[in-house]
Amino acid sequence: MNAVRMLALRQVRTAVAPLFRATAAPAMQIRTKVTKAAAKKSPAKKVAKKTAAKKVAKKVVAKKAAKKTVAKKATKKVAKKTVAKKAKAIKKKAAKKTVKKTVKKAVKKVTKKAALAKARAARKVAARKVKKVKAAAKKAAVAKKAAAKKAKKAAAKAAVAKKVAAAKAKKAAIKAKKAKKVAAIKARKAANKAKKAKNVAAIKAKKDAKKAKKVAKKARAVKKAAALKAKKVAKRARVAKKAAAAKARKQAAKARKAKKAAAAQAKKDAVKAKKAAIQAKKAKIASSGAVSPFTLYMQKTKGDMQKNLAAWKSMSDAQKAPFVTEAKKNLAKRHEIRQSMKRPATKYALFTKKHFAAAYAKALKTTSDKKAAFKQATQAVAKAYKAQ
Repeated sequence: MNAVRMLALRQVRTAVAPLFRATAAPAMQIRTKVTKAAAKKSPAKKVAKKTAAKKVAKKVVAKKAAKKTVAKKATKKVAKKTVAKKAKAIKKKAAKKTVKKTVKKAVKKVTKKAALAKARAARKVAARKVKKVKAAAKKAAVAKKAAAKKAKKAAAKAAVAKKVAAAKAKKAAIKAKKAKKVAAIKARKAANKAKKAKNVAAIKAKKDAKKAKKVAKKARAVKKAAALKAKKVAKRARVAKKAAAAKARKQAAKARKAKKAAAAQAKKDAVKAKKAAIQAKKAKIASSGAVSPFTLYMQKTKGDMQKNLAAWKSMSDAQKAPFVTEAKKNLAKRHEIRQSMKRPATKYALFTKKHFAAAYAKALKTTSDKKAAFKQATQAVAKAYKAQ
């Protein structure tokens, strides 16, 4: 619908355009004329007025005549303007009416044409659809006929096949009946044989069962006797085991007690020996004599402690000298005693004492870290000792 409207509007525009140009052209011409007259009038008038005013000032008579001419010209110009305006309005009205009429007529024509074209197109489409439907109906009828023929042929084939199958089924049923009878006879014979064999087997089984019962009785009696014997033996073994376990427990308890007592005694002896060793060590060290000159003086002089102390303080260095020399001798003795009490140095200790200083100095040259140098020196000394 929108497309149809657009086409109609275009056709209307093309039809109206020449009319509009014809009506609008004279109006435009009139406008141009009026504007031209106004444009010419204004500057000339001003000049004329100025010249007239100058002349009137000079000549009064010329002024009156000029006034009359100017009035006449003005009246003529006003009449011309009014006439031109009226003519323009009439032309505009006439142009509008003609344009409206022509537009209406063009629109009606275009809408009629569009409706007719649309109806024609719809008829053509409907006719095509009807043709297609008819063709489809024909095809469907042909297909239906072919399907009916095929169905008839299939039905005939099925009937023949049914008859053949029925005949085959009858033959098979007769054969099956005969086979059933033969199988029944064979089954009866086999059943009779099986019954006889079953009876024989039952008699045999009864005999075997009686024999098995006797054998089982004997075996049970033997088993019972063996079990009783085994029980008695086990009882004796248990009693002996219990007695041995009790004895072992007693002996273990005694051994534990003895062990504990020996351990406690050993501890006590070790403590005593330690104390005795310490006392002996102390006594040996003390046998060297007093190491301090003051203690020597206090040991040799008897009496009140405070008085002795005051006397020691008041003594001169010359008076204290013998005590000092004796104390020094005692100190030397004490060092000798202590050295004698020490364990003798090992070969490795002596070797390290001899070579460690040189190895440490060498290691310090390679690294500034003292710990790393110490480790390096000890490793080098150990290697040298092993290489001996």
